[in-house]
Amino acid sequence: MPHRRPVIPLTLLAGTAAITAASTALALSACSVSTSSASPSSASAVPGGSGAPATAATQTAPPTHPHQNSSDAPDWGTGSRGQQAAEGSTLTVADVRVGNHPDEGYSRFVVEFDGQGTPGWSQPQWDIPASTMGKGDPIEVEGDHTMVIRGSGVAAVPPEGQRVSGHRQIELDDSANDDRSIDSAYIDPGFEGEFQVVLGTDSQTYRVFSLSNPTRLVVDIAH
Repeated sequence: MPHRRPVIPLTLLAGTAAITAASTALALSACSVSTSSASPSSASAVPGGSGAPATAATQTAPPTHPHQNSSDAPDWGTGSRGQQAAEGSTLTVADVRVGNHPDEGYSRFVVEFDGQGTPGWSQPQWDIPASTMGKGDPIEVEGDHTMVIRGSGVAAVPPEGQRVSGHRQIELDDSANDDRSIDSAYIDPGFEGEFQVVLGTDSQTYRVFSLSNPTRLVVDIAH
């Protein structure tokens, strides 16, 4: 007797086809979601294989201080509380000079030292009677204000041949009188381990700091 295949109802075939189509659509949908979720990561990667987001590669430079000038000098007000001399300093005053810097807006007083160490200074005093160290002779200054700074770090007993000795007034360039803010300058180079600077100024905006090679004490007065 010939073998016959079973007859499958049309409704069952239609249901099977619908299930197959739905499964295929679901699989395609899953592939599509997986691809789209990976694309933002690949788009934000930095070229060259670093794997970091592009926004992380850009950094903003720190702003410059508004009170610093082009010569990289310290801020105005630096040194206003004084500074101790380096321990064991045995400095001697080698040179004293005054310069004017109209383009930068200040006049500069410089004390240069020989010897070992770093100078210190006391908190500057303003508009007090000034006098020489030791003898106490009065010091008269020109300008609207008197600035007095006591320094430290010099040898208690000045050595023979010290290049600057004795209280003295520093000669200024009169041609810069209209522009400068230091009108007169005096130095006591050393007395019992201290020295003294007396300035006649037109301004009370200042900074005091030390420099090396050679060792110097610097006082800037703003115009």
